[in-house]
Amino acid sequence: MKKGSDELKRLEEKLQRLEHRLRTQKSKAKRKALRREINELKVDLGWMLMDYGDYERGFLLYRSLPWSTYGEMKYNGLARALIEMGFYEEARMVLGVGLRTYPDSYPLWIAIACLYETTGDYFESLECLETALEFSPYDDSTALYNKSLVLMKMGCNKDAQEILDELIERDSKDSKFLTQRGLLALEMGYPEEALRYYQRAMEIWQEDQSLNDGIPIYSGLCSVYMELGMKKEAMEVALEGLKRFPDKDPVLYYNVGAVFFEMGWRREALEVLKEGVEKFPDDEEIRKFLKEIEDDLDDPDDDNKSRLGGLLLLMALLFRKGRKR
Repeated sequence: MKKGSDELKRLEEKLQRLEHRLRTQKSKAKRKALRREINELKVDLGWMLMDYGDYERGFLLYRSLPWSTYGEMKYNGLARALIEMGFYEEARMVLGVGLRTYPDSYPLWIAIACLYETTGDYFESLECLETALEFSPYDDSTALYNKSLVLMKMGCNKDAQEILDELIERDSKDSKFLTQRGLLALEMGYPEEALRYYQRAMEIWQEDQSLNDGIPIYSGLCSVYMELGMKKEAMEVALEGLKRFPDKDPVLYYNVGAVFFEMGWRREALEVLKEGVEKFPDDEEIRKFLKEIEDDLDDPDDDNKSRLGGLLLLMALLFRKGRKR
C-alpha cells in the first residue's frame, strides 16, 4: 500500500506546484500548456483519490475539468463519484446526458452498467455491457470482466467461469482475474481450488502492490482458510491484511472479527468490530455483524447459528469487492 499512497502524495504535490506556476506565469502560450498539464493530472489524481475512497475530492477535481476538451472523461469521473457516494439518480442523469453526447463511449457504457449492477438491475447491466463490448478496445478487458461479476451475482456461475478462464488465459499475471476466479471456486464449493487461485494472486500482487487488488486477496484468503479449517493461517492473513490497510475497508475488520469468533474469542471479536464501526460508521454490514456478536455474548448456547451468520456476512462482503471500472 505504501507505494500507492506515495504515488497519491506525489500527484497531489505536483498539482500544487503546477497551480502555483500557473498563477505566476505571464506567457499566454505557457499558461495554456500548464492548464493542459494540470487537467491531465486532475484526471489521474481524481481517479486515484476515488480508488482510495475519497469520492468527494475526486468529484470536485472532475467537476473542475473543462467540458470542451474533457467531456467524456468528466462524465465518467462524475458518475463514478456519484455512484460510490450513493447518489444513484444523479448518476443516472449524468450518464444519460453523457451517452447522448458520446453514444459510442466505451467507459460510459461500462459506468452505466456499474450503476445498474449497484442498484440490482442485473439484466440491464448485462445489456449495457454487451453494448460496451461493441466499442471495446482490443486490449481492454474491463467490460468482459465486469460481465463475469454480474453473472456471478445472478447465479450464472458456469458462464462467469468461462469468461474468467478466458481472461486468465489471456493474462495469467493479472491478480484480479485470479482473485475473482478464487471467489467463484469458493462459491461453487471448491475451497482447495479457490486456495490455489488466491495464493497465485497473492504472489503476483506482492510484486506490484495495488490497493484495489490487495484487499480482496486478503479477504479471500482469510475466508478460504476458514472454510478449510486452517485457523492459524486465517489468523495470520487476517491480521496482516488489517495491518496493511487499517483505514481502507471494513471487510478487513470482518476478517479479524470472524477469525477471532471462530476461535471462540468472542470478546476480542467484539473489540475489533467496534474498532471497525468507529472507522466506518456508515457501513451497515459491520454493524450487523457486531450486533450478532453482541447477541452471541448474551446467548452463548446458540453457537452454530452465530458462526454461520458471521461467515455468511463475510462471504457477502467478499462478493461486493470484485467490481472493476
